[in-house]
Amino acid sequence: MSISTTPAPAAKVAPILRLGAPLISFFLLQSAISLIILAFLGRLGTATVAGIGVSGALYGVVLALLYGFDTGVQALVSRATGAGRRDLIGQIIAEAQIVSVPLGIALTAVVWTLAPTLMAGVIHDRAAASAGAAYLQSGALSLALLALTIPINAAWIASGRPGISFLVSAITAPIQIGLTFMLVFGAGAIPALGINGAGWANVLSCVAGALLQYGLIARLQLVTTWKPPTLDGALRIVAIGWPVSLQQSFQNFGLMVAFVIVAQIGVAGTAVINVLINLTTAPIQCAAGLSVAAATLVGQALGRGNPAEARTWGWRTVGINLALTAPLGLFAAISPHPLLAIFLHDPATLALADLPARILGLTVVADTTRSVLAFAFRGAGATKIAAGILFAGLWLVELPLIWWVALKLGQGVLGVIEVQATIAVSEALLLAWLWRTSIWTLRPEGSGASLAGAKRIAILGGGGAGKSTLARRLGASLQLPVTHLDRLVYGPGWTRRAPGDVAAALTAELEDTVGWIVEGTYYETSAVTLPRADVVLWLDQPTSRRLYRCWRKVRDHRGKPRADRPDDCEEAFGWTYASSVLTFGRWSGRLERQLSAAAAGTVVRVWGDRGIRRLLADAGVQPQVSLAPIRRAATGEVRGSGGPGRSVACP
Repeated sequence: MSISTTPAPAAKVAPILRLGAPLISFFLLQSAISLIILAFLGRLGTATVAGIGVSGALYGVVLALLYGFDTGVQALVSRATGAGRRDLIGQIIAEAQIVSVPLGIALTAVVWTLAPTLMAGVIHDRAAASAGAAYLQSGALSLALLALTIPINAAWIASGRPGISFLVSAITAPIQIGLTFMLVFGAGAIPALGINGAGWANVLSCVAGALLQYGLIARLQLVTTWKPPTLDGALRIVAIGWPVSLQQSFQNFGLMVAFVIVAQIGVAGTAVINVLINLTTAPIQCAAGLSVAAATLVGQALGRGNPAEARTWGWRTVGINLALTAPLGLFAAISPHPLLAIFLHDPATLALADLPARILGLTVVADTTRSVLAFAFRGAGATKIAAGILFAGLWLVELPLIWWVALKLGQGVLGVIEVQATIAVSEALLLAWLWRTSIWTLRPEGSGASLAGAKRIAILGGGGAGKSTLARRLGASLQLPVTHLDRLVYGPGWTRRAPGDVAAALTAELEDTVGWIVEGTYYETSAVTLPRADVVLWLDQPTSRRLYRCWRKVRDHRGKPRADRPDDCEEAFGWTYASSVLTFGRWSGRLERQLSAAAAGTVVRVWGDRGIRRLLADAGVQPQVSLAPIRRAATGEVRGSGGPGRSVACP
């Protein structure tokens, strides 16, 4: 599938812009604040700019440890809101804060104490190390304040009011900018504090943000009831969020390692890298907003059981990203000097930054496309694909190459940017190629199926997948008759009936029935069921699980009747049966295309027992201890079967 740059109709891009625009605005505001403050501090000299870059990387590693509370609160508040339990929001916030605030205080103490040592270990220029340490120490208290407000900010977003988060940022942004200018350079009776002033301005703006957040909580009634927090609730938030904290902290640690390498080039090179990173934040923040929109729309499309629509949303978001970020990159590539001169005032340092800035401008589209596609994979539930590629690219390729090219080959700053640009282009192309394939549809988080209004359901899959059990449970819940194809396809002694006779018998059985559930995977019946079914479910279980269940089924029901097995047929678990389970039943891109072409209704892959549980819950079926209980009663109501291992794939 090719990526078209032609503007899509408004109806096709409106959902992306509706979701992405508020987030883009929020992220761009944060980017603008960083650039303005960096422009102020650039007047203090090249060493200060270099020191701020290194200290910012260190601060990011520590701050990322608090990001998990954002994730945990968002997950729980969104669930509470969806369940109509807004009275739980205050308790969830408090449960997050009883862990986040002590952690924030501890991080403040660690940064305050270790800032000089850490800075001296990363960068050897004394002036740069001193400036970075001063900024970290004076701004360390902001970590404790952010630990207080991060859960509140997450609650606003999860409760459906993300605009409040933007409002808080819009109000505190000018406060931070004004305080930074006054405290750094002095104003009237306020003495000039230099780099320390920037850190204290950050702290004071966080104080203003905290006061504003609590004022809005009361005025806009985010919290209607304050309930005492519980230890179990706090541990639940930690359990949800700690993987995110770890992943983000590790990612920022990679940036710090890059600064350690760059610092060996010299203070001017470190300053240039810091400025270039900040200049690329604008297109990156645009991509960040679009990335969240892509993840949401892709996930929703897969939730409707439509991988083709999900793939289209990914490409459309890439196209909008191209339209937004390409002009910014082109401007930087053609004329970077006016932008660089805002932050770098030394002529030699300006000259050093010129060519690297042009290269970054030419590759900014690849960098942002990489971000959008990575989030699209996350929305598809294929988090390992994006995380694995980006992790391997950073730690196994990019950082070693930066060290080798920049230091060992003596390419300096230009070598660093060349490596980063090459990795960005390579990863964007790899992610785009993978997005064209069906690999990201092979292991979704759950079923993604909705049976609302479905009256005709076809259940397919390999032996041992659980087709018969699922059919019976859905039939009982939805009050629909169930047909087990094994009983139509085979006669006594596993004698295979003629395909035409099987199709005719099935057609006659379904002809006068308004609704039905048919389970089984046979070529001769697919032409009857697939064009008529409202929903086609393919049960995809791990091969080892299916093999074990088939063996257990034969062991436990030898000589006993089963409702889904033909009369006068006995199963023996031998090599023929086992080999059919091993070679048939797994989902694939080819199978997806075949089913989609043959079926008139929605085709959904249901992955594992978790997917089946979600499917049954969606249908209102009460949970039971096991998805496939062994019932030894004379009724013969037992697990599903795939027949004697002679099933063939649908066309």
